[in-house]
Amino acid sequence: MNAQVVKVEKEINADPKRIFQAWLNADYFSRWFLSGENIGIESVFIDPRPGGKFTINMSLDGKILPHTGEYIIIEEPNKLVFTWCSHATNNRDTLVTVTLKDISKKKNDSSVSANSPRTLVTLVHEKLISDIEIKNHNHGWTNVLEGLDCWFHD
Repeated sequence: MNAQVVKVEKEINADPKRIFQAWLNADYFSRWFLSGENIGIESVFIDPRPGGKFTINMSLDGKILPHTGEYIIIEEPNKLVFTWCSHATNNRDTLVTVTLKDISKKKNDSSVSANSPRTLVTLVHEKLISDIEIKNHNHGWTNVLEGLDCWFHD
């Protein structure tokens, strides 16, 4: 089966540096990284450096679901690339790229004042191999970016 890709984008009213740090600080991360209803975060460990590993223990119905990976590229504040492995990938390493683009000076946008920070977050998840993996990860990453956006409004 051919590898498939999920791409999710979200405009967030926050500075790219702040969003980037939210991905690499375990305390911040555990507050906004929620992939769906009834899913919680039990614990987060992050070693934020190329070659550093992370573990996100999600909880669902009393079960702990570990998600692990390794950071490949960390280019603050624009790009994060990491492997992603979980039950939802059949414990295979897949690849996630998060890019942050400052769109604060976007013209013709009356919903945001000229001085408000605004960032386009693009998440691309590669090496998924089935329709259910695509569906589940599209749903999960959409909720994750929504959670990130909401965290900046609190």
